[in-house]
Amino acid sequence: MSDKIYSSSSNLEDAIFIEAGKELYKKRCSNCHGDNAQGKNNGFFLSPSLRAFNKGYERFLVILTNGYGRMPAWGGMSKLTKIQLDQLASYLKHISKEKPSWQ
Repeated sequence: MSDKIYSSSSNLEDAIFIEAGKELYKKRCSNCHGDNAQGKNNGFFLSPSLRAFNKGYERFLVILTNGYGRMPAWGGMSKLTKIQLDQLASYLKHISKEKPSWQ
């Protein structure tokens, strides 16, 4: 897998890619990680904030693909395509509080 997040030739294409990632986040991630990816405590478990993710892009994809703890394997078994994973990562990078260590 590549360490590079989607890079396009225009800001409009980047914005479209990030918006697609935002929609994926809303559908797939916000229930556990909160509307703004800040993490969530439902009284039983605390989900981590995805706005300060610092494990790197490769680890991010491994977690998405294979799951982690209570998190299901969203990237496996055709649940999300490579492009969708990149869209989701691009959105999370876009909203991160600090520059994440995606490289």
